[in-house]
Amino acid sequence: MPQTNQALRILVIDDNPGDRALVIRQLRLELTQLQAQEIRDAAELSNALAIDNFDLVITDYQLLWSNGLEVLRTIKQHYPSCPVIMFTNTGSEEIAVEAMKSGLDDYVLKQPNRYTRLSSTVRVVLERVEIQRRATLLEIRLQALLNQLKLGVFRSNSLGDLLECNRAFLELLGVNTLAQAQAIQPFNLQENYAQLVSQPPPQHQELEVQLRRADGTLIWTLLTTTLSIIEGETVIDGLIEDITTRKQAEIEKSQLNEILEQRVRERTIQLQEANYQLSETNQKLAVANQDLEEFAYSISHDLQEPLRAISGFSSILLSNQGEQSEVNRQDYLRRIITSTEQADRLIEDLLAYSRLSRTDIPVQPINLSILIPEILRQLQPEFQQRQAQVRIEAPLAEVIGNRTILIQVLTNLLTNAIKFVSPGVRPQVRVWSEQRDSLIRLWVEDNGIGIAQEYQQQVFQVFNRLHSNEVYPGTGIGLAIVRKGVECLGGNVGVESQLQQGSRFWIELPKAVD
Repeated sequence: MPQTNQALRILVIDDNPGDRALVIRQLRLELTQLQAQEIRDAAELSNALAIDNFDLVITDYQLLWSNGLEVLRTIKQHYPSCPVIMFTNTGSEEIAVEAMKSGLDDYVLKQPNRYTRLSSTVRVVLERVEIQRRATLLEIRLQALLNQLKLGVFRSNSLGDLLECNRAFLELLGVNTLAQAQAIQPFNLQENYAQLVSQPPPQHQELEVQLRRADGTLIWTLLTTTLSIIEGETVIDGLIEDITTRKQAEIEKSQLNEILEQRVRERTIQLQEANYQLSETNQKLAVANQDLEEFAYSISHDLQEPLRAISGFSSILLSNQGEQSEVNRQDYLRRIITSTEQADRLIEDLLAYSRLSRTDIPVQPINLSILIPEILRQLQPEFQQRQAQVRIEAPLAEVIGNRTILIQVLTNLLTNAIKFVSPGVRPQVRVWSEQRDSLIRLWVEDNGIGIAQEYQQQVFQVFNRLHSNEVYPGTGIGLAIVRKGVECLGGNVGVESQLQQGSRFWIELPKAVD
């Protein structure tokens, strides 16, 4: 078939000039690029065949010097793929059949109403020839590709007997003949046939099969089988391809993927832990920054109070010395001393709280039944002054902690227990412990004024005071020291309380191993 931009070259063989003119005229109406050569006798035909300058032939059957069948056979003898159309009104059905057997591509009756069909017939014939040409080329290329790829091709019957195969099939099996290939029985083709028969169309199957070659070596192959019908017999058409290299690569890839996935899982866990730690750190920093701002404000506020008192009373003493009585001067001096002691206590408590924040704390087993009585002996003057009663429900447990920190923690809890009571009420303190799984909870219960529910967490913050310094003196740091100290030891702290019904403070620490 000529290219799109090339003229279509046609031989018009007819000894009637009028018919030739009509054919050429009709073709040119629909085929714009047309080169028509008129053949009037045998000499012109011989000359045209020798030159070979045509793509298609249109011939009449009845010629003065020959007939259409002879012309057809002559052309096909020289150019088997050249399409030939017979356009005649003198032929018969028998002639048409004979012409088709000789290779005629189409047959059109030469009648007035059939001239218009000639152009479409030419197109159909040329397209058919082009399709055949491409199919032939494809078959040639496919066979060459199969040879290059060493793709084995075979055919077998329903009993599993090999009927034919190509050379690549024999090479893959490591044999030289079809009989040798049948002898080693590389596949169970009879079973494969039964599987294909049981499938709905298209009856096709692909399997990865490990094949043992004639020399005993094993290779991986891709077996592709299709059920076909050849001359009434149902057969298996099959292909085998050596995929050993690909299979090994897949195994190595799978192993590598497993290693990579394991590394990804490990890395993901590490990143999650790092993100969690970073999140915790950021939260702690945010809380620390907020605490620092509140801490700085509270220090400024609480230190200014005694300093203002010291400054004020000192100014009074210096300004009106002659007008002041001895009693007033003594009172001012006592107030100055009280304010100085208040500032000193505040600074000491701040230092204690600061040390808890930065000290690397060693821990050891501590028997609370021994430690708490020691603390009470140190606090005895204050307890006697307030006529406080303390009841210890022995035995108390043994915990893991730091002696110095626990003394600070328990001292603050016990002094608070006798401090925050209503006027005229004799302080009552109860101390006991209980085990909760691997922890020991130590309770310090009082009969004080109690704490409202909404303030029970605030009391453990630095400088958080619920009462004025005149009513209940203090620095507002004691319970913050309790919380910080217990947290440094890996424990927890809390309180249960109701207004005017006393409070029960508790700390939890790890139980010492027996």
